[in-house]
Amino acid sequence: MTTRRPIALAVAVVAVVVLLCGGTVVLPVLMFGQEQAEAAACEVPLLPDGAAPEVGRWSGAQVANAAEIVTAGLERQMPARGYVIALATAMQESTLRNLANANVPESLSLPHEGVGRDHDSVGLFQQRPGWGTVRERMTPSYAADRFYEALARVDGWERMRLTDAAQAVQRSAYPEEYQKWEDDAELLAAVVLGVSDIRDVGGGAPTAPCGVGEFGPVPVGPGGWVQPLHAFVGSPFGPRNGRLHAGVDMSRADVRGDPIRAASGGVVEQVKCDWYTTCDRDGHTRARGCGWYVDIRHPGEVVTRYCHLIRRPEVAIGDAVTAGEVIGFVGNSGGSSGPHLHFEVHVNVPDGPYNANSSNAVDPVPFMRDRDAPLGARP
Repeated sequence: MTTRRPIALAVAVVAVVVLLCGGTVVLPVLMFGQEQAEAAACEVPLLPDGAAPEVGRWSGAQVANAAEIVTAGLERQMPARGYVIALATAMQESTLRNLANANVPESLSLPHEGVGRDHDSVGLFQQRPGWGTVRERMTPSYAADRFYEALARVDGWERMRLTDAAQAVQRSAYPEEYQKWEDDAELLAAVVLGVSDIRDVGGGAPTAPCGVGEFGPVPVGPGGWVQPLHAFVGSPFGPRNGRLHAGVDMSRADVRGDPIRAASGGVVEQVKCDWYTTCDRDGHTRARGCGWYVDIRHPGEVVTRYCHLIRRPEVAIGDAVTAGEVIGFVGNSGGSSGPHLHFEVHVNVPDGPYNANSSNAVDPVPFMRDRDAPLGARP
C-alpha cells in the first residue's frame, strides 16, 4: 500500500483537543515561532514570508495562511475533513495568498500578499461584500471562520466530493477546479497538524476518512479469490456497438464510494487515469476509457482490471496486494453512465504492463464462479 511520507519541521507546537473518528485525540498544531503565551490563545497571526517553513510548492507565508485556516477550523471544532476542503478552496481562489483587489481601494491600504481584479472579491477565499467588511474579509482567521460557518450549513458535506462541498459554499463558475487541490490540501493540513497523514485523524476522503485500514478483511474462497465488489452484474461481457465490452459492469443503489477489493493476491502492474477521460470528477457517456483504473497481475499469467474509480487508487505500481485488500473506491470517472465497477479478467497475458487487452480478455462471470468467488450482490 502507498503511504505518504511525514514532513519533519522544527517548530513550536501547542496541543488542541478535538473530536475526530469517534474519539478524543490530542493534535499538535504548528504555531510557527510563536511564544507559548501567544500560542495559548489558539490564534496563528499572519507572519512575514520566511517566518514559517516552506512546504513543497508553498512558501512560508502561504503555509502561515494555511495554519490560520486550520486553526479557525479547530476553534469551531470542525472535523478534519473540513480543514482539507477549506485549504483546497483557498488554494484555488487565491493560491493561499491574502489578496487585495485593484477594484477595492480600501483593500490596497491593508496588509496583503498580492492584488487581484475579480469583481470586488478579496482575501484568501475571494469573498465578496456579503461575507463582511473589507477589513474582515482580509483577516485570514475571520475569512476562514466564515467559510466554515457556511460549510457547516451544507447538508451532508462530510460525504461529498471535495469539489462539491467547496462549490456548495463558493458558487464558483468553475466548480470542478477545487478537486485538483485535494492531495495538496491533505498534505498541508497534515503538516499544520503535525501528523504524518491526515487520514490518521479522520481527514481523508469520505470514502475512507481514516484510511483503508478501517475496512476489515473479507472471507476468501479456497482458491484464493474473492468478489471485488458486492454488487449486481449489469452490462455483461461481450460485443457492444461493434466493439468488445471486455468486462462486466457491477453496480447497485448507493454504490458510489464503496470499497473495491483485489480479486486475488498479486502485484499491481498499472495505476493510471486514461489521458483522454475525465479524472477526479464524474465522467459521462461521451467520454472514453476507464478513468482511474488498476491492473493487478496474479500468478499464472492472469491480470484483473478495475475501472472508473472515484479518485486516485490506494495502491501504487509494484505494490504486493492480498486477496480482498482494498485498492480503491467505486466512482464514475471516464466513459461512464453512472457509478459502477467495470471488472475485467485477462488470461495468458505476457509480461509487461500493457499486454492485457481485448485479445486475452475472458468473461469474468464463469471465471470467478470456477474459483468459488461468484460475482453478484450476495452478503
